[in-house]
Amino acid sequence: MSDLLAGALSVLLSTNQPAALSNLVVQQTGVPLSATNDPVEVEFRAIVQADDKARDEVDQWVDEYDQVSGGKRPLPVELNRKIETNYDAIRHRYDDFILTHTNHAKVHLAYGSFLGEIGDVPGMETEWETARRIDPKDPAAWNNLAGFYAHDGPVEKAFPYFEKAIELNPKEPEYRHSLGTVVFLFRKDAAIYYHTNETGVFNKAFELYHSAMALSPGNFKLAADVAQTWYGVKPDRGDSEEARKLAQEKIVINGLRAWTNAYTIAPDDEDRQGVLLHYARWQMAAGRYNEARANLLAVTNETHLAMRDRLMHSLTNRETATSPETAK
Repeated sequence: MSDLLAGALSVLLSTNQPAALSNLVVQQTGVPLSATNDPVEVEFRAIVQADDKARDEVDQWVDEYDQVSGGKRPLPVELNRKIETNYDAIRHRYDDFILTHTNHAKVHLAYGSFLGEIGDVPGMETEWETARRIDPKDPAAWNNLAGFYAHDGPVEKAFPYFEKAIELNPKEPEYRHSLGTVVFLFRKDAAIYYHTNETGVFNKAFELYHSAMALSPGNFKLAADVAQTWYGVKPDRGDSEEARKLAQEKIVINGLRAWTNAYTIAPDDEDRQGVLLHYARWQMAAGRYNEARANLLAVTNETHLAMRDRLMHSLTNRETATSPETAK
């Protein structure tokens, strides 16, 4: 699995939602906090804001402990107890609200997000499925569950759930992005679901990615995922060695072109230097060693040095293996 896509699945549950506000819960659930003065909505808004505050407090406590302890784990009993007490108060507020407002779909969405945050995965699924049943026209519920099923299974449920989210909100690029990632990661399952072969699966992933990019052309993460997909594409077998070589060269060209697109919209120098590593990988695969070395030497960001050094070692080995002296 590719470097960027390897982590994609683990964050589907938290990053495949459109952010309506800066509030953490809203980012994770797509739940807009209505400005209405309706007493029910005022109470719901207060719970969501308290949830957001509780999560921020826990993050702060853990960060402070990490700074003092040097990241020592597990957390001490006293801190765990403090965290549990903080979260229990929020759980009780959600439970009390749901007792009197059982069919409030958005509270089930928000509660599910909270339960997932504190590790109650079965409870998260139950709340999100409840939200979906109450309001089947809310794309956020379908999207949340699609991400869950992609992560925890059964993955075959992720495809139709993402598709339903797209149907309900066709202008949301993250739904298409997430489905494209799942199609690429679970190619065998996708081939069965879409009744196609591996080539058809790749075409489906690219179709979803490109439609997402059309809706969000400046999205670097999306552009990087598109570029990463080319690592999995296999050249046509062809009828001759020359045909196979041409097919491989075409893949290299497309891979480099995709990374060039990502480079042009990278938000900072760290991301741009990360793209240079991918340039080098493709250039090494094509035997363009001088170009690969130039790109690797241009990488100076500390975040990428370990990968740069590994690729430089691999490049040296390749050059040695293909040198005239070695061939003698």
